Amino acid sequence: MKMSKELFSNEADFHYLIALQCLSDSEKPLGSWIMKEKMENLGDSISLASVGRLLKELDGLGWTELVSSQGRILTVKGQRQLEGMQSDVERLKIEAEMKKATDPENAQDIIDLLNVRVIIESEVIKSVIEYASDDEIGLLEESVKQHKHCVSIGENSELLPINFHQVLCTLSCNRFLNSVLKLLIHEELRLEEKFPEIATKLRDAHHLVEHELILEAVKARDVEKAVLLTKDHIQKLIQSVIN
Repeated sequence: MKMSKELFSNEADFHYLIALQCLSDSEKPLGSWIMKEKMENLGDSISLASVGRLLKELDGLGWTELVSSQGRILTVKGQRQLEGMQSDVERLKIEAEMKKATDPENAQDIIDLLNVRVIIESEVIKSVIEYASDDEIGLLEESVKQHKHCVSIGENSELLPINFHQVLCTLSCNRFLNSVLKLLIHEELRLEEKFPEIATKLRDAHHLVEHELILEAVKARDVEKAVLLTKDHIQKLIQSVIN
């Protein structure tokens, strides 16, 4: 199966992985000519001279060794290196798939993202109530106060509603939930480019009073109420997209 070079931050790592994979798949030592052919079959267009230089680099790193005049084989160190690189590539593939999945192409994709936010943000709220200090929760309160002030004087407050949710992210002690929620919010902020009408609906559905109620529940350390209010709030955002 051919491998995409786009997953790699530099070309050298791409060549290394392909070469190590070829050697691992082979039951006998490989010379430069056969190596070049096998690497091309995996999507790496490389010259014969480059293959020769690459094999010497792999020898120097201790990942391969020359077996008399037969060619190279993979060392134990090289096999470990290959397994580590394969794991890294698999992770990069998953990250790329996740980024693609969170880039909405239609209204239903946006609804699906918001449905995921219901689950993620409810868990984030629980984490904030359990672990955040009063001073940290004060940052959430400051976000609400700023939003309220802008509304009272008629200033543009388009980004302030989403700021409430961004502050929630920073207060969460769960790094995984924090990262996922940040990604979902980031995609919501990008909606203006692709779906200006839906972006307007979502902004209009972000009511200050709902954030105030969630804040009060968080300050009171009332998990059940805070989660219920959060779910209701995001469900209203979903309804704004549907209607």
